[in-house]
Amino acid sequence: MNPMNKIEVLTHASSLHDEAQLRALKTTLLDGLRAVASFEIAEVKKPSGDCLAVVLVLTGGVERDVLKTVAQLPAPSILVAHPGHNSLPASLEILARIRRDGGSGRILFGDAAAIVPELQLELVLASAWKALRFSRVGLIGEPSEWLVASDVDSAFLKGRLAVDLVTVDIQELMDHIRTATVSRKELAAFTREAKAIIGPKPEDIREAITVYRGLRALVDEYRLSACSVRCFDLVTDLHTTGCYALSRLNDEGIPAGCEGDLQTLFSLYIASLLSGQVAFMGNIASVDPQERVVGLAHCMCPLSMAMHYTVYTHFESDLGIGISGTFPEGAYTMFRLGGERLDHLFVREGSLENTQFRSDLCRTQLRVRMSEPIDELLHSPLGNHHILIPGHHRKAIERFFQRHLQP
Repeated sequence: MNPMNKIEVLTHASSLHDEAQLRALKTTLLDGLRAVASFEIAEVKKPSGDCLAVVLVLTGGVERDVLKTVAQLPAPSILVAHPGHNSLPASLEILARIRRDGGSGRILFGDAAAIVPELQLELVLASAWKALRFSRVGLIGEPSEWLVASDVDSAFLKGRLAVDLVTVDIQELMDHIRTATVSRKELAAFTREAKAIIGPKPEDIREAITVYRGLRALVDEYRLSACSVRCFDLVTDLHTTGCYALSRLNDEGIPAGCEGDLQTLFSLYIASLLSGQVAFMGNIASVDPQERVVGLAHCMCPLSMAMHYTVYTHFESDLGIGISGTFPEGAYTMFRLGGERLDHLFVREGSLENTQFRSDLCRTQLRVRMSEPIDELLHSPLGNHHILIPGHHRKAIERFFQRHLQP
């Protein structure tokens, strides 16, 4: 059992109540949660430290005992309450004291159908935070010159997030690319599965796959969990592109971003951790505040997100390859973290719509109609690149931001 797919329950009850009655009540409550949950729920006497632990406040009169327990657990304190035996009054008093002392927490109250989704969300948040901390994130080459608002304070990353920012000279990547080889099978698979190839020659595609081989070797060498690449140096120095390489790394579970944009890389990384899915990184190509429609475009497109794809040359340079993916319509979440300490957030949910292909934009082109106003994209933007994730993830993103990033 994955420890982050398991919740440990520590139960507190007053000795003044009938023991047999409380045992039956506890069994009813926990079995009710287990009947709805897709994760393991185990009652324990002491937390293991490997799993998310919550406190079941079975009765009143246990306030001080619960405070002693939560003092040994990582924040936030998660209290589960029910309608009887003064459970909720006790939980309110406990959480008020936790907050007064500078801590944080939540009370989960109601039936199993209400509590289990909140427990599931807490598991997602705890798992994402655990995976992010002590990970190694690579910046391969310096950020591109046009990224004037997208850097991140490395001291903040180390101190607040416990993330190692590993800087790698772009020449190291180029050296790996020059010695990399590509199999016929790998080349044939990418070209065979494309809907069409418009522009690139077989040698252009081979060189783009060689970039992937070199980048993958560098990621493995430095044990990187995520990376961003100064990819336009590949265009100017090697006359090829990193679009296929970055697309494939994302599909392989390594969040990989363009142009050395660290703010968007951490947005991409956190999106992947919270959703368990691959995400798309794109330029904001158009904004219609009245219709609440955003256009996004980029030549990098994780192939697993697309129903089908066409291979073009890279938009700006007309070199190498750029990927035009067609995504399924439906619900999506768009977001970005901003600021040197990732302490600003833009997030919206909306639905993807069909759009006409334009030759004057990057090759993957998406149109998303948002459910809320988007005016701030034009009057107080956090930057250009934004992340798009299939599904509804705003609640998880906002709670993660409030818990770990908001000042």
